[in-house]
Amino acid sequence: MHREQLAKWLLGTAALSTIIIPIGVDAVLLAKGHMNNPAWLPHAKLHCAMSFFAAVSLGSAALAILKVRPVSDRFSMGLAAFLGSAFWIGLIASGFWPGTSYGFLNDPVLGNTPEPELGPITIYPNVAIGAIAIAIALAGYWLTSQTKPINQHR
Repeated sequence: MHREQLAKWLLGTAALSTIIIPIGVDAVLLAKGHMNNPAWLPHAKLHCAMSFFAAVSLGSAALAILKVRPVSDRFSMGLAAFLGSAFWIGLIASGFWPGTSYGFLNDPVLGNTPEPELGPITIYPNVAIGAIAIAIALAGYWLTSQTKPINQHR
């Protein structure tokens, strides 16, 4: 696979993960803890639904850029990398907001679900997936800087 193809594949993978994973996990796998959680107020469900639409919008915009722009257009590839990882950046940053949690400890519906641990370090799956998606987007963008620009006029 050529670098240009690999770069677009990596950026596309990050964009698709932004579209598929949040909805697949939060609306399907963990629906009882999120959208179908009777303890959640309708306004909280609005914010959850808003995050779904934001993820789809960001990922779709990244895919649109990848479809129409050449890899040699580094600005567009940087924009695709940002759009494909912005949701995950927001997810990770949101965990630092007071009163939020990455996990489900003491959840009224899901119960006391402990997070996996690696020695003394708690591993939050959503943070790990987000970090991987961001790393994939960054790797794709880095590869665009390794490709030779085509048809550059001086």
